[in-house]
Amino acid sequence: MSQDRFQTSREVYHRIRWDPRIDAHDFVIGYDTHGEQLEEVGFTSFVPEGDIPWHRVWYFRRGHERIWDRRERVDRTASLGASDGVL
Repeated sequence: MSQDRFQTSREVYHRIRWDPRIDAHDFVIGYDTHGEQLEEVGFTSFVPEGDIPWHRVWYFRRGHERIWDRRERVDRTASLGASDGVL
């Protein structure tokens, strides 16, 4: 498997959901509603396998920073849970 493999929205979701070092309440999920603009839902309000299919999830945002963005091919998930340089 290539090191350049881009994670899926499902993989990112599960990383945020299950990593005890990450506060899921800090995240928002942007998704396509087939409207003119993307809409957002709080991470903890998102229901996996619910009304929003995985292929319509376009980004995960924490504050103003997009941690993962499908369109822009941004994946900053490797830095999630890092403890600001403290081991």
